Amino acid sequence: MKLYSLQAIVMVYLTTYPSTLLVLAQTTDQYSANKLSNIEGIDNVTTSEPLDPTFSLSTSVEKSSSTESSTSTSLGPADCSQREKNRAQPVAKTSSRLRKCCPLGENLDIYRENQSDSMCDNGILKFEPTVISAVLFDNCIEDLEIETILDYDIGNPCNSSFQYDDEEDVFFVLQDGSLLIIDHDNESYTVEENYCLDIDKTGHLFAFTCITQVEEQIAFAKVVMVAVLMLISMPCLLLVSYLHLTLRLLRNLHGLCLSLMSLCLASGYFVHSVVHIYGIPYTGFIGYVIQFFILSYFFWYFCVCFNVLFNVWYKLPCCIQLSKSWATINFVSYCLIAFTGPATLVTLTVQKGLPGMPSYFLQGLTESIRESQRYFIPPVSTILICSFLVNVISFFGFQRINGYTKAEKNDHAGPTDAIFDQQKYEDVKKDAKCVCLLGIIMIVSWLLEIITFYSGSNSKYLVLCDMVNGLQGVWVLLIFLVVRRRRTIILRWWYDRGSHKIEGTELQELDKSGNHI
Repeated sequence: MKLYSLQAIVMVYLTTYPSTLLVLAQTTDQYSANKLSNIEGIDNVTTSEPLDPTFSLSTSVEKSSSTESSTSTSLGPADCSQREKNRAQPVAKTSSRLRKCCPLGENLDIYRENQSDSMCDNGILKFEPTVISAVLFDNCIEDLEIETILDYDIGNPCNSSFQYDDEEDVFFVLQDGSLLIIDHDNESYTVEENYCLDIDKTGHLFAFTCITQVEEQIAFAKVVMVAVLMLISMPCLLLVSYLHLTLRLLRNLHGLCLSLMSLCLASGYFVHSVVHIYGIPYTGFIGYVIQFFILSYFFWYFCVCFNVLFNVWYKLPCCIQLSKSWATINFVSYCLIAFTGPATLVTLTVQKGLPGMPSYFLQGLTESIRESQRYFIPPVSTILICSFLVNVISFFGFQRINGYTKAEKNDHAGPTDAIFDQQKYEDVKKDAKCVCLLGIIMIVSWLLEIITFYSGSNSKYLVLCDMVNGLQGVWVLLIFLVVRRRRTIILRWWYDRGSHKIEGTELQELDKSGNHI
């Protein structure tokens, strides 16, 4: 095993145990104590030109053999057992992680000319920091020489931080994922839990330790409040999903898509709120599950919008009624779109080593946190823009059908009057109104979410933005079961359990045909 004494500044060897005792050595004439950088994460840093990109323990220094011989008898303890062991010891756990500043495959890109900007860029060098297993004593460190490999957490947890680099500072990663920093001036060491490490394109290793953490900027009461609203939304979403899967008059292609859309959002909200209320670690698998469900909700909304467009531009003008087999193929195609898209984005997130947790409850106070949302915020924004464009195209489709029906009414010999499904047209028109209304609420909620995420302030008014977002399940219930006036169908089903035929409702024709999708 190796022992590191913090009282000496030169490397010494015991003659009988040549690999037993090492004294950390390094002269630091240009050492500046913990270069304080009031930075946003790793955005604004100060540094000097790198000299040595190596991240390892020194085994020798430029000293003469006579100097080594004289100091070996006067400096450093024979072993750390002469010192008092620290009460808090690093213990390796399955949850232990080494925090990397940039996503996997990327390195720091520090503009040294300006010395005010820092960012992540495509990686040139492989990030392989050394992890040691050690026992901590009073001003003495015992290396157990046990090989330790830790998984990575991605991102900088700090909104302001100290910067260390391996040219002027000595720091190691311990077996529990914490950062051990050696201070030669004070002949002591510190252990930091909140930090991140990364290398620049020259192979120079940097460490950033937190002055203030991002998590401290988010009040727990705010998190609980919004999480409770998500839990309130969950039964509303489940009710919408259940009714559209159970009632035969609502179980058409539009109803099935709406049902799965509600189910995905309910699942994402449930896991998301439970994770934050009970403080469950959301890195790893559970974060990717939440990301998948929330993304699926937005993809399903796009499918619902596209289904309206498909009806108004193809089925209704061409007077087409899909058979059950073709309706099944249509629904399967929507499923492929709604699940393949989120799965692809989650896969890219995993490959980059980014946390899958969506931006809810987060503020992008550092660049690394903003980078962590690269597979959530941009895709959702794109989907909402595409859905808006689809709704605009559908609007012009309705204008086209209105002109078509007026022309047919003026032409008494029009044989197509008999086959044009006016009831289907009215149903699709009402579906489109509900979808557009939900789209407006989703866009407004998303804009508020972006404001919350990118705002650097800790204003109490920002919680209102998250509250609107957390109530999306209530909006879905009100729009599709109240505004749509389907309560007649639901109440009849509740009293009759579906035993009586419903007369004079908006879906009566669907009941007759049985195959209108």
